[in-house]
Amino acid sequence: MNGNQNMVQKPKEEETYIDDEEEDEDEEESSTSASSKSLFGGSDAKQKLIKLMLIIIGFTFALLFILFIASLFTKKSYTYSDVESIMKDAAVSYFADYPEYLPTQEGSIVEVDAVNLIAAGKMKDLSEYLGDTACGGAVQVQKSGSEYLYTPYLNCGESYITQELYKKVASETVTSGDGLYASGNAYIFRGENVNNYVKLDKSLWRIVKVNSDGSMVLIHAEGIMYTQPWDNRYNEEESFEAGINQYSVSRVRDYLEKVYNNPSKEDGEDILSSNDKAKLVPFSLCIGKRSETSEGKNNSEECMQTLKDQYLGLLTLSDYLYASLDANCKNVKSKSCQNYNYLVIREEWWLATGNKDDTYSVFKVDRFGQPAKDTSSTYATVRPVVYLNSRILYKSGEGTLEKPYKVK
Repeated sequence: MNGNQNMVQKPKEEETYIDDEEEDEDEEESSTSASSKSLFGGSDAKQKLIKLMLIIIGFTFALLFILFIASLFTKKSYTYSDVESIMKDAAVSYFADYPEYLPTQEGSIVEVDAVNLIAAGKMKDLSEYLGDTACGGAVQVQKSGSEYLYTPYLNCGESYITQELYKKVASETVTSGDGLYASGNAYIFRGENVNNYVKLDKSLWRIVKVNSDGSMVLIHAEGIMYTQPWDNRYNEEESFEAGINQYSVSRVRDYLEKVYNNPSKEDGEDILSSNDKAKLVPFSLCIGKRSETSEGKNNSEECMQTLKDQYLGLLTLSDYLYASLDANCKNVKSKSCQNYNYLVIREEWWLATGNKDDTYSVFKVDRFGQPAKDTSSTYATVRPVVYLNSRILYKSGEGTLEKPYKVK
């Protein structure tokens, strides 16, 4: 037998093929498993961590719930200012229910006391806000144009009494240097560095004087954005549109009425909010004329003619001259009137006073602070003047540019 015939052929083994994608998946699973074990240290450790997290979350929610329940039984701490605001809001709500009780005449006042506001369900008893402090209170409502001024008064004896702004301002007077000077029954700011800034809702103002009735004369700190002519009507004496220097029929008076009733935001005329307007009182504007050589500083000439029931006006020449502490400031021609005078703003701006020696020229302040006579048809900045109600309450501030007086 042939040797080759006695050999048995070994069957060929099957080759195994492993898909590349399956291999990658196995590697990823292996990697993930290893990562999980690395992070949690095994399934038991992972379960313990989850339980710990749930305990912490549950404890946090329980603590917040306890604090919420405790807050319901804890009295809130109120300041006196807070209580004044509560009284004011209560009065607004009260008169919304009983509008027939609101004052109807300009300047008239009605009062509702805290007892009636409490009885009407508009607020709690004052002791609920202020603890055992014995306090009384009332809210006075005054009609001012189409607005109503709500003034809360709180009296807690020696602990606290509501204070009007004019009393705060008038409590600090001087007899020399920059500051507030007593002048008869009024108080007038004089000098260069005086703390007389007041911030209303829309703009910044400066206190010129405190009148004998407690109202305060304010002038706009910088003036309205765009310049205006004082008047540009045709003047027969000059035979062209030089203007007529009578304030009662002037363009500047018309412009101020527009600023008050229909201001343009784009032109920078929106200087008073409705809340600001409620704080103002109408006044008689002194519009009498004077000559360049006149040396009066007490408005004796300017106030020989007045325009009643104004809400916006301009400052008189006397008011500007008197604000300077320079003894050489005597009349319009005195260049020293620009010295030691807080009213200087480095812009030309109009005064309310016309020149009595002609029919077309009026007085203004030039950009150096020098009072000057000019044709009324020329252009200058308008710095509105308002009268702040004596009932306006002091809130905060020191009267400085950085910390102006703020009102409630």
